[in-house]
Amino acid sequence: MICSMTGYGAGESDLAGVRTVVELRSVNGRFCDIAVRLPKSLGSLEGRVRAYVQEHVIRGNVSVSVRCDDGETGAQGIRIDVEAGRKFCDALRKLKDQLGVAGDVSLEMVAAYPGLITPEIEEVDPAERWTGIEAALAKALAAFKDMKRSEGKTLETDLRNRIEAIMAILRSIECRAPDRVSDFRERLSSRLAGLLDDSQIDPQRVAMEITLFAERSDVTEECVRLSAHCDAFLEALAADRSPGRRLNFLIQEMNREINTIGSKGNDTEISHSVIEAKEELEKVREQVQNIE
Repeated sequence: MICSMTGYGAGESDLAGVRTVVELRSVNGRFCDIAVRLPKSLGSLEGRVRAYVQEHVIRGNVSVSVRCDDGETGAQGIRIDVEAGRKFCDALRKLKDQLGVAGDVSLEMVAAYPGLITPEIEEVDPAERWTGIEAALAKALAAFKDMKRSEGKTLETDLRNRIEAIMAILRSIECRAPDRVSDFRERLSSRLAGLLDDSQIDPQRVAMEITLFAERSDVTEECVRLSAHCDAFLEALAADRSPGRRLNFLIQEMNREINTIGSKGNDTEISHSVIEAKEELEKVREQVQNIE
């Protein structure tokens, strides 16, 4: 089953009086890049969270956000440096007198002194918090994967339809291919008849030109390989593991065969069919970029 690289999931837990909320978001990416945002007091758990998520993600840029009910700081109280405030207040009064400024020093002026009032940080044991984070993370991942699988089903349906369209175009090319030699023979004979009389036309030379044309424009091998690549593409879509990289490789090979058919076909109808096939393949390429 294929999965989309884009997804969202959220989960929460409430253990030991601590409410933990985890959110996951992902967008397309060539590799697996995971960014983790945690409260400062739980920064040591970043590697553990990243490893947990990496077990469930193959490709994509994933962002993980973890929030706890005590906020980013975990503040439980306020600490006031009274001595520093007294010195700062005295300094302001001295400055006021020296400058001759009217009015008195206010509490707001003193409170603006950096570091005078600071929150008291409660020590947090990351190991104790991990249980709640893990529970919320598991729920978020479940929702995250459900969304990716749902989008993957839509992508798979679209890709199967487009590959089948390419195979239908391929069958039309295979049906048209044998008629090109007959058409070339008629065009060559008509052109020679307009330029030369019957005594000047060498039947052996005409037969040789027709044979060379048939060899140069033979696209049988390319059609066989393109058909095999289409079959392999459909098989990859049904694989248990997300086949994003394999599908990209197959698209490159399919594009190569289609281009060769176009250059060797030497026929207007085949050229039009090749353009249609390339249009469908380009749409396939765009969709595959969304597959994990």
